[in-house]
Amino acid sequence: MDNTSNPEYLRTIDHVCEPDRRSIQLVSVNIQTGMIKDANLTDQHSAISRFVLNKDVPEEIRIHFETSKNLYLYAWFVFRFYPVAEQQALASLEFALRAYLKEFVGWYIVQHRNGQEPGLGALLKHAIKQQVLRNEAFSCRDRWALKFAQNRYRFEKMKKMMDENIDSMEMDESTVQASEADFNYDWLGAFIDSIPAIRNDYAHGSKTLKHSVLHTFEVVTEIINQLYPENRAGSVR
Repeated sequence: MDNTSNPEYLRTIDHVCEPDRRSIQLVSVNIQTGMIKDANLTDQHSAISRFVLNKDVPEEIRIHFETSKNLYLYAWFVFRFYPVAEQQALASLEFALRAYLKEFVGWYIVQHRNGQEPGLGALLKHAIKQQVLRNEAFSCRDRWALKFAQNRYRFEKMKKMMDENIDSMEMDESTVQASEADFNYDWLGAFIDSIPAIRNDYAHGSKTLKHSVLHTFEVVTEIINQLYPENRAGSVR
């Protein structure tokens, strides 16, 4: 394959607006009907446009996050924009935390003689410690809990198939319900471990390439909106 047609290299001017060949190999599945159809640019836009920051989020943070959304949208044309979009979204989160916790940032710098600033992990931990971020405030907490239960159901079915050495098994997720443990899961504790690790992987150079980055966008949207809820009356930082 010559570089003029290789999607990993700079496009020629004649192919600028063509979708990445990996994009047109994707499909979308209607969970209710089970119907499968080829993904398209409209699906790409619909998937990312639903992540909206509250009106009280400072404009510079909103623009920073909108840039990550545009990167996701244009990943339809350049598949390798997906990790760039995810990295930008996580940078938006750190930007928002630094802005909201500016007094903590100043204190942290004073405590470190070399002028070190708090990283994403330290910012998240402080926001949680101050109860600025709370598990019960996630608007999609119930859906995440149900997803946990569904994944567990699938795993148990697959394990049963392997244990019994059978090729197929009927699955009905309509009966799956989240347990109390699913609802009470410590999402913030998990995010402290996972989010900085993902960001650092990208920041130091990475081979990571995946298109399934929408969960990161959802988490970033949720956390920033907790920092800047609609019609907030002010808070101690």
